[in-house]
Amino acid sequence: MIASRITSGIKKYSISIKFSLCTFSFTSALLMLHFFLPVYMKAQGLSDVQIGTVFGLLSISALVVMFPLGVLSDLFSPRRLIFLGGCTFVLFAGLILSAKSYWQFLLVAPLGGVASSTFHIVLYALFLKVIDRNQVGKKIAFYQSGMYLGLGVGPAIGGVLVGEGNFGALLMGVLVVGFIVIALVLKLPESETIRFDIGGYRRDLGHSRILLFLLLAFIYPTHFGVEQTSFTLLLKETLYFSPPRIGLVYLAIGTWMAILAPLAGHRFDASQSLRALLLGGLIISGTFQILTAVVDSFGHMIIVRLFHTVGDVLMILSIGVMTAAFFPEARMGGNSAVVVATRTCGVFTGNLGSGFINGALGYGYSFAISGSVLLLFVILTGGAIGRLLTVNNDSSSSP
Repeated sequence: MIASRITSGIKKYSISIKFSLCTFSFTSALLMLHFFLPVYMKAQGLSDVQIGTVFGLLSISALVVMFPLGVLSDLFSPRRLIFLGGCTFVLFAGLILSAKSYWQFLLVAPLGGVASSTFHIVLYALFLKVIDRNQVGKKIAFYQSGMYLGLGVGPAIGGVLVGEGNFGALLMGVLVVGFIVIALVLKLPESETIRFDIGGYRRDLGHSRILLFLLLAFIYPTHFGVEQTSFTLLLKETLYFSPPRIGLVYLAIGTWMAILAPLAGHRFDASQSLRALLLGGLIISGTFQILTAVVDSFGHMIIVRLFHTVGDVLMILSIGVMTAAFFPEARMGGNSAVVVATRTCGVFTGNLGSGFINGALGYGYSFAISGSVLLLFVILTGGAIGRLLTVNNDSSSSP
């Protein structure tokens, strides 16, 4: 009886499992590389401003292809696009961990932007197209759990591989996982395609609440840009954590988020309301982002970042649910590309801003300032968020 229930559950969620494994593997490889790339660039003699600029270029270069990739995933085979994205990532990893000068890093960086945007846009759009909308909160949360586990496992493996500066081992680890990603992509389902209709995308994006949604999608990820550029360096340069200990921090965070995501998804499916998730997520995330700046030990860092990521889980789930709810499935690729492009602009702003703040004031100030921005955003727009960014039961109680 128990075995049959497990088998039935696996069949029911087989598509979600495939996508979760795919995003887990890609996130592991990407973050295994990204979170130790600042350390590698430091070892090659780059300054904090130069590191921030390289990561900014990684983010902003993806903008050039985001909307075209999203539309192409509506018009043609999204699985083939994801496969090409996986191949591009493997090429990027090999080149970026062989670069020696600032200009070489800048030349290679756009490949990483193209590869990551392919997965962030096309993979998620394909996922939203092929799943049914019954218990959508749990399904999206399950997809995101794979991403969160990758957030923990990738840097943890990277920390072990880097050891005492062994970046060659890191490169081999990233390449192995990259090829696993390519193999998993071949197992994904396909979706129906549509004829090109630019007017349809324009109408989808023309609703009044979409402007506020996109503003949220820009402001919130600015703190991700700070974390991407500064967190590993804060742990290494300010708190003097060893690479394996840095990996343990990421492993604790990623595992915790993977556990929380299904609980948050269940909470949404039960209540069909995003208000508490959105506002609570912003406040929690911003508060503990500020507190990260004053942490002085390994244990305290784990505690503060676990509380911070409670807010992250709530926010990321909310943005995923709103993307699924606000846009039609047929044009999900192009519309979700606009959301991801907006998010990327926010990450880029955080990348670039933290690069200058780090050089002038220190790594802790980047976290204090980015957390303050989130809390200020809640003060200025909290009422509008509660009224306009509604889904299902929220809408019935909105004016």
